[in-house]
Amino acid sequence: MTALGLRGLNAAIPLPMHADQTADFDSFAALCQWLTTQNVDAVTVNADTAEGAHLTMTERTRMVEIAKQVLGPDVAVVSGLMGTSTTAAVETAQTLKSAGADALLVFPIPAFAGQPLPDAMVTTYYQRVREVGLPLIAFSLTPDLGGALLRGPLVTRLADDDVIVAIKDASFDPLQFIETRDALRASTRDVVLLSGCDNFIYESFVLGAQGILLGYASIAAPLTRKVFDLVKFGKIDEAEEINREKMQPLAEAMFGKPLRNSRARIKAVLVEKGIIATDTVREPLLPLPPDDRELMLAATRNAGIL
Repeated sequence: MTALGLRGLNAAIPLPMHADQTADFDSFAALCQWLTTQNVDAVTVNADTAEGAHLTMTERTRMVEIAKQVLGPDVAVVSGLMGTSTTAAVETAQTLKSAGADALLVFPIPAFAGQPLPDAMVTTYYQRVREVGLPLIAFSLTPDLGGALLRGPLVTRLADDDVIVAIKDASFDPLQFIETRDALRASTRDVVLLSGCDNFIYESFVLGAQGILLGYASIAAPLTRKVFDLVKFGKIDEAEEINREKMQPLAEAMFGKPLRNSRARIKAVLVEKGIIATDTVREPLLPLPPDDRELMLAATRNAGIL
């Protein structure tokens, strides 16, 4: 588990694209190279930040291969896993493993939508994917991003059954985050709680996050780590001040409504920094409106990142 950097900083990173919406793997390699200077323990590809639902299997595989090649053995590469069925997810997981993925971030599938969500459906799905032989990070994702929330007893069961090594709570809801935390504390196994709530990052650290898996960290890794470490070592006043002045304003700009624009906002910052060539996103996502871009860049400057 240490090799996966679960208790450290994992940046969920975008896939740059050319103006015609094809993948720009040269820019992606440059982004990975830049991240080697940002003190990250791991990166996650093929997730929401990378527009994972809109990518081909070839693109997903290539992202893993390039990230592994550029980042080297000391930075873990986690791949998002999205499927339409259990069989499809297992096949995809096998392909990603062959490409070099160190672990999988398991997204909720369309069948998980709606309540009540049968525990047996979720546990069987995870168990089948686990048979591929990679560590699994569960993903409790807000329905606002097309996900499904994993409730407390189900989280405890996934942990107790030795199916998952961590869970990313991206509920964007403090009460749900606490429910996930307490469910892991009730488990007989040491499963890591990852902060995935980009809208209240500092607060998630205070509430008990043991590690970080955020799209926010793709442009603000040093800031994220600094606040995380301050909280970990009990320097709450200093952490709160940095959050109030820098971290939270940037989070609000990056993940403000509409939430779907967060991908283009992250790319806009990376373009401004000269790391990638364009902020193009893939349809049906739309280009970033000029006023939205200016708000994002202003918040990034305020945070000391530009």
